[in-house]
Amino acid sequence: METSALRSKGWTTRDIVVTAALAVATGISFIVFDWIYLVGTSVFGPIFQSIMEGLWLLGALLVPYIVRRPGSALFGELVASLVEASFNPFGVSVIIAGVLEGIGAEAVFLLTGYRRFNWRVMAVAGGFDALFFFWTRIAWTSGYLTLNAGSLVFKIAPVVFVVYMIVEVVSGGLAGWLGKVIGDALVPTGVLDGFPIATNRKQDI
Repeated sequence: METSALRSKGWTTRDIVVTAALAVATGISFIVFDWIYLVGTSVFGPIFQSIMEGLWLLGALLVPYIVRRPGSALFGELVASLVEASFNPFGVSVIIAGVLEGIGAEAVFLLTGYRRFNWRVMAVAGGFDALFFFWTRIAWTSGYLTLNAGSLVFKIAPVVFVVYMIVEVVSGGLAGWLGKVIGDALVPTGVLDGFPIATNRKQDI
């Protein structure tokens, strides 16, 4: 099991620089994902949103996996969304999405004290993040649900709603693993020397 004690000091300049660099790179990839999404949904329909959702969570998964500072999931996703907002088909609304996509993962990592980053925790962080985002934004903006006299009303078949939700959660869980794979792949390069990910990687099971 991988554990890493929180470093006693607050954010360092290097933490901020690495977080920003990772988030910017992730934000650029988000722009590519946005255009792929537009093409994919025109071919496969709304389910393509659920399939791709995990990719938009990488800022909230990869950044904290490497930096391991409280707030890094939210910070990473927010900065990535700011970069994404510079050139995408959806405008500044992606910034709101970025905040929501950062909250779910941040909550999971905070519950672990930012000490555990094994395969299970990364999958749970990604899956819960996707579930949180699905209920706070996707279900409403995509027209899956509405409120009528204080009650939830499905605007699509309930079984379809559940399928979309499950696919989205699975996509988020897989994104958690992808963030771990990318982070681990960067360790041998030496650019992450001094970060807990580099010193504790061998403890992971």
